[in-house]
Amino acid sequence: MSQQMNQAYRRQDSGSDEPSIGELISNLARDTQTLVRQEVTLAKTELNRSVSQLVSSLVKVVVGGLILYAGLLVLLFAAVAGVHKLDFSWAVSALIVGAVTLVIGFILLQMARSGLRGSNLMPTETIDSLKEDRDWAKGQVR
Repeated sequence: MSQQMNQAYRRQDSGSDEPSIGELISNLARDTQTLVRQEVTLAKTELNRSVSQLVSSLVKVVVGGLILYAGLLVLLFAAVAGVHKLDFSWAVSALIVGAVTLVIGFILLQMARSGLRGSNLMPTETIDSLKEDRDWAKGQVR
């Protein structure tokens, strides 16, 4: 802080409001460091969000697949029991349970599929921000 104050006093003494080359380079280094930190933080945030969405969708796919499998087993057992015993009330009950299980599994799989389609691991906001920073830096150099 005192260094900045000394530089400000020197500027006032010299009668010039423009910063020295040393100050400009120091400010540029500090601003570049801050910018890089912010870009890394943005990239981490974007990647964490994308990975979380991907993991959530994968869990739904696995759960949906297991429920579909259980439904298929129930339906197969119901079909076997129906053919073997011809006990309509027990078989019809098993068919209803199996059909409901299949519907639930199908709904979960469709939700997971739509979640996977929407996931993008590319940190697009960071890339756009870096392009803007590059363009800004080119403008400062000229």
